Formats: sequence, C-alpha cells, structure tokens
Amino acid sequence: MRNTIILTIILFIAVIGASVYYFSDLNGEKKETLRPLTFLPQETFLISTFHNDATTDNIFKDFEIFEALVGKQEIKQWKELKLKILRNEILQPYVEGVEIYVSLHPEKDHLATLFTIPTTEKISPESLAAILSEGKKSYNIRQKDTLDTRIYSLDKGVKDSVFHIIYFKDIFFASRSDSLLYKIIDGKSSKIAKEEIDYFVENNSRNSPLSVYFSHKQIKPIINHFFRSKSGGFLRLFENLGGESAWNLNFKNDALILSGESKTARQKENYLEIFAKQSKTTQTLFNFFPENTASYLSFAISNTGQFQEELAQLFEQRDELEKLQQQLKDIENKKNLSIMQDIRPLLGNEFSVVEQSNQTMLAFISLSEMGKKKQGLLSLATAVGDSIFRFDYSNIPYALFGDPLKNFARPYFVRLQDVLVLSNSANLLQTYLHDWRNENLLINTLGFKNFEKTQGNEANITFFQRTKTASTILSSLLKHDFSVSFRDREQYGYQDFYSWSAQISGNNGNFLTSIYGIYKSKHALGATADWTYDFNNRPITAPWVFEHSDTSQFILIQEQDHTVHGIHPSGTQLWSSVFHGRIVGEARQLSDRSIVLVTDKNRLYRFAPQGKALPGFSLGLEQEPTFTPTVAKLTNEQLIFIPAGRNLLVYTLDGKPSEQWNNISLAGNILFDVKVQQNHLFIGTDNGHFYQFDANGTLVKESKIDNSQFRNPITLGLNNKNQVTVYAIDTSGNLIMADFQNPASKRKIGDWDSKTIIAFDDIGQQSTARMVAIDHKKLSSKAFPTIENLYDFTFTQEVSNRPQFFSVGGVGNMLGIASRESSLIYLFDEKGLVYNGFPIEALPDFYYGKIDYNSANYLLCVRRDKKLYAFKN
Repeated sequence: MRNTIILTIILFIAVIGASVYYFSDLNGEKKETLRPLTFLPQETFLISTFHNDATTDNIFKDFEIFEALVGKQEIKQWKELKLKILRNEILQPYVEGVEIYVSLHPEKDHLATLFTIPTTEKISPESLAAILSEGKKSYNIRQKDTLDTRIYSLDKGVKDSVFHIIYFKDIFFASRSDSLLYKIIDGKSSKIAKEEIDYFVENNSRNSPLSVYFSHKQIKPIINHFFRSKSGGFLRLFENLGGESAWNLNFKNDALILSGESKTARQKENYLEIFAKQSKTTQTLFNFFPENTASYLSFAISNTGQFQEELAQLFEQRDELEKLQQQLKDIENKKNLSIMQDIRPLLGNEFSVVEQSNQTMLAFISLSEMGKKKQGLLSLATAVGDSIFRFDYSNIPYALFGDPLKNFARPYFVRLQDVLVLSNSANLLQTYLHDWRNENLLINTLGFKNFEKTQGNEANITFFQRTKTASTILSSLLKHDFSVSFRDREQYGYQDFYSWSAQISGNNGNFLTSIYGIYKSKHALGATADWTYDFNNRPITAPWVFEHSDTSQFILIQEQDHTVHGIHPSGTQLWSSVFHGRIVGEARQLSDRSIVLVTDKNRLYRFAPQGKALPGFSLGLEQEPTFTPTVAKLTNEQLIFIPAGRNLLVYTLDGKPSEQWNNISLAGNILFDVKVQQNHLFIGTDNGHFYQFDANGTLVKESKIDNSQFRNPITLGLNNKNQVTVYAIDTSGNLIMADFQNPASKRKIGDWDSKTIIAFDDIGQQSTARMVAIDHKKLSSKAFPTIENLYDFTFTQEVSNRPQFFSVGGVGNMLGIASRESSLIYLFDEKGLVYNGFPIEALPDFYYGKIDYNSANYLLCVRRDKKLYAFKN
C-alpha cells in the first residue's frame, strides 16, 4: 500500500488551502501581486490563492469538505480570527482587492499553514496598533521583536489557540508556527525558486475561485514527512518528475475537483514522459477490477508506434535495451516468432496494475481485435489448470509496456473476454476468477457508481484509491500524529471521502491533470434521513402512501411477521395490526379512502386508513390469490376482481360473492392483474389465452395464441381502428395484439428469453405509452406499441426485480428499479437519465414522491438494518 498512498496525501493536502475561504470575506477587484511568493520558504509543500469576491462566503459556507480536511476546531478558530481581525474597519481599506495566498509547510509532527496577505499600501505603526487593539477584546496579545520585525501573538487562552502575525515588507504573514515566520523574515533562509513562481503566476486563472500550485520536487519530502518507511512501486513513477502543476477549483458540494496543467522536467529516464505526446483515450479496464480493489494505476495508449519507440529510448537511456532485445531474440529463435511483430499486435492499448486490500497485486492487459481471435500468446506459456497459464520466459510484460509491469517478471495469466489478468500467484488468480464469476467487482459497488458520475473515463493515466478499503493499511503506514488525525472522526472527515483519484493526459509534451476527492456529504440523498422507523422483522412489501384524511396522508407497509403498520408522514406510528398472511401484489385505495388487499392465506381485507376493518372484513377466499385485486365499476356496481391461479374471484364491496360473476374458470393461470376498460374486463393467461368479458360476467370473446408462453403482465390500448386491444409479449420476444374483432396477431420485437421482465406504464386510452424491458443486465425503454427505442441502460449486475413507476408532480413519470442482487435502487427520469442522487444503497422495493399533501418529494426505502428510511429530496 505504501506504493500508492502518497498520492492521496498530495491530493488532500491540495484542498486544505481552499478552506481559507472561511478565513476571508473581502471586497474589491483582484490586483496581481508576485512579490509575496518570493518570501515563502523553499520547503513549501503547496500554495493556494483565491479571489476576494464578496460571494466567497455564500458559495463555500456549506462546503463540508473544508471542515473534513482542516478540522472542526481549526475552522472555528479561523472564522473567529476572520471576524475579529480581517473585518476590522481600519484594516479593510488596506486589503481590498488583494490576492490572498495560503501555503503549507512541514514541521516536526504536523503541517503548518501560512496566510500571506499583501496590503495595497504601507500601514503605519499607529494604524497597525489600532487594528490589533481591536483584538484585545477577545485575545491576549503579546509582542516580540526579532530580526528588526515585530511578531504579534494572539492567545485566546485555550490549547493550540495561539496565532502569530507579522507585518513585513507591506505584507501580513500569519501562522500558528512562529518558527515559520522566522524563516519568512530571515534573508539567509532559502526561498522558493523563481521558475516555480513564474509558472504559478502564468497559470493563475482569473476565472477560478481558487488556484492550487504544487512543485513536483516536493513529492520526496512529503513522503519522508508523512510516512514511517520509504515508498516503492507505483510511487517511483512520480518521484523524479520535476516540474510543477497548477490546478483550478471546480465547485461541487460532494466532491473536490481540481483541474489544470502540469509540466515536468522532461528527464528522459522517467517513464511517465512517454505519455507526454500521447492524447487522452477511453479507459475500460476498471470494469474487470475486483471488489476489494484498494487502488489502481491504469494506462491507455493513443499512438502505439510512438509509445513503443519512446519506450525503447527509455530502455536505452537506462542501458537496458540491449539486454532486453537479446532476451526477446532468444525467445524468437526458440519459438520461430517475433515478439514485436507477432505477439505485440495481439495486445491492446490499455494496461493496469491493481493493489487489493490484502496488498496483493494483479495486472490487466487488454487484447486487440486480432488478439480476441487468435491464441498466439499460448505458444509462449504452459497451462497450469483452471484455464490458467504461465509465461515460459521472463520480462515479456516489462519489455512490451515498461515500468508498471516490471514486477510481473514471469506471471501466471488467465484470459477473460478481451482481457488478460496477470498475477505472480496461481492461487491469487483462482481467487480472482471466483470473484469474477460471482460478479464481486469494483463497478458493482455503490461508491464506484457515484464516483463514475463525477470522473470521466478518458485519460492516458488514471490513479484511483478507495479510502475505506485502504484506510487500515494507510493508517498503519502514516506517522503517529498523522495517523491519529486520519482516524479522528470527531474532528476530521478523512474517512468520509469515498476515494481520491487523479487523471493525467498528454498535451503536446506537457500534461493536463485533474484531481478528484469524492466525499460522502451529509446533504446527499440517502446520507441523512429525516426520520427512520424501526421494525422487529424485515419489511416484505414496498412502502405505499395513501390518503388518511382531507388534511393528511399516511404510509402503509408490512413486515415479515405479517404485522401491517400505518405510519404518519413524520415517522411516528399511527397503528399496527397483524394480518393473516403475506400481502400479495399491492394494496389499493378506493374513493372512500378504504384500502383493499389480499394475502397468501386466502384472505381479503378492506379497512379504513385508521386501521379499523370495515364490516364483513376480513373474509376467507376459496383459492389463494396470485396478484393484486382490481376494483372497478362495471355498469352501476363496484366489484373486487381477484386473480387466483386459473380462477377469477369476484366480490362486492361489502364482501359478498358476486352472483353474476360466478365460477369464472380459465384455461391458464391469470397473468398478474386484470384490466377494465369501456365497461368490459380483459384477462390474459400464461399459456396464451386472452379473454373479454362484459359487465355481467358473460364471456364475449376468447383469442388463443398457439406455441407461446407468457410471464409478464398484459396491458390495454387502442389500435388504429380505435378498438380496445390487449397487448402482451411472450417469452420469445413476440408482441401479441388481440382486439377480439380479428384473429390475434404476432410480431417479433426483441431477442429476449423467459427471464426478461416486461412492464408497462398504464396506457389507458392513449395511443402510445412506454414499455420497459429488463433483459438480464440491460434495460430498454420503448414507446408502445410502436416499439420505437427511447433509451437503454446497462446495469453491472443482473436485475430480477420488477420495475416500479412513480408519478411525481413537476418531474413526470419516473421509473424505479430495485435490485436485490446489488442492493441498489435506481430512479430514471423520462429521458432515461439516472436521477440526481441515485443509485442509493437499499433493498427492494421503495417509494419516491410526496408523503403528505404539501410535503417535498421523499425517498422511502428499507436497508438491511430493518428500518424504513425517509430521505428528503
């Protein structure tokens, strides 16, 4: 792990400077000032600078990332200093329009922060004394003269509250470290190099609220400062880069994003220089990484010829080329093939190294189109079992791709689809194969899905590290004081960062770089619940929202012991009652607000919103219900239609069997619920029988489709002759249309199998609506019945739960997908975009919409802790 974690340190150091937004709130136009940087010590880990816009506090006041990185207590003290000192009426005219710098410097067991604030004109000693006197109301102020400069110390009288300030060369320098201020005023102390300052100034974006500057020569000092032992592996690729980086901040509440340019010293012996003349390209290998990935370093080549040429030059610079060429020549003589001409074309342009949570390493290499068809690599390897091979010769991966694969001298490998997976252990590959077959992959984790929304997948080099998976090892490798801060959840929020990552792309000899810190914001949907409701057992139905009275609504849900709960929109219990059996399908609310449902213990319930059963209910049924009852008015009577296998049970609203609808027995099992339209009732069965009944229960017509099986609901619509038509899709992907005036027709619309899930929006009398098909991992939304494709979406794991539809005012019809396999829930808008904040970790099923007449939209969902969560959106 020490191979990669230093990059994380660099990344989160980079944003500490941003937190000074809490320390500033100054007005005025920006005035370029170069001179303050010339006083900074050579040991400057990082510099940040920002505009003094009046909107600064408003933009960043709720930016939790600042507090997570700097610490709650530190932020509190900085805010107080800002209020007491920087907003002093006497001082403000001197600092209006200036640019403030925040820099980070190493001290024995911590980082020291330095604030550099130039003034527009020289402040007289009398004015300075007047400014500082304002602080005497809150601080004990001491003075000390050194090197002809007066140091003012502001002490609040509590631990770690002393703040030191000097006014030197018309610049305020402020820090908790007085030794750092001594270096500022000591003319003999080494200062930051002029070329670094020039680069920083050139890349200071006037359009960015914050800019961050980092000198690459500080990588080694950072390593020595933070870690108990030396680094190796991944990090060695970055240690000797030389040069600088300049990044600008992009604002996002749940992520820190810095992007900009980097230049290097262009030292030919540095491996990363090979990518300076490449251009960013799509990276896909992360789709194969195991779930327990702690970090990875991934590469993508846009110009293979140039890469191979510059790699050869690198080997020559290191005096390795001749030896490697001789090794390859020996192989070629034995195998009668050329590594570069016969083997390299079989491999693609992506390769990655993955470090797992147990510190074991895997490598991944993509295959080219030719490599997918040919097995030429096997001529260089020996089978060892379970589709695993081992190279017969050493250094082949290193010779072809360079430094990242150097540790895979003579690896084992296995081929999966269009990728080679390499390891120095056959057992490790077998473990990986088990993960692959069980879809235990990084892309199937909630955090990575949210990470993908923020960071794209186009670059030449991508570094990624997962905080949770790496935290134990990272904590043990950090020096004691830094480890304590890293683990301190009370003051800091390092553990609340899902990941840190960096993307690097070639840019005509230099690099474009971006840094991402994905944060688990307490304001994000699914993070902080408005309320929770505890169950004794696991809930087994979706939460339904029904009307309770003219002024309020309520939530209905059943748990595993068959207790049904009525819950107030505030999360308090209204009532609970044990029902006989598990609710089958869904509950329905009638116009009088009573609720109708059936259970698998052959019971029909009708009860008031207050939980009290209506007279005559519950009542026993002759057969077990198989889906949701349909309550509909035919002619002048409202009836309850209950699917029960091959039978249709029909009751009046007072719980009496219907005299007209008696002994309705069908040729097959009823498909889900029945449909009512134009005073007729329509039924479909699993073996292809479709029925139309009139309002008196008389069979009007039956249509039969031979050689078809059905596993999904029917729906109704109007055909081009304005006739009510039953639509259904069989298990072979055929669309069936039965209007009962003509023979039913069939046409192929999809290559689907019996596991495909089909769902429809309620069409009613519309001519077109929406159909959703979930074929294993692929979701397709189509206009219906035209079957015009609306959008597609591919999940990373198979989905076996039926879709849900939510009518949300102001947003439109939303599609909900819950997957028990991945424990994730998704919400899609009408355009097929994943709705903001989703996916979220929860179990099927869920609810999205209002939970009271005038409430905001809420997500109601259940998690493994057997609680109902209410998240306001």
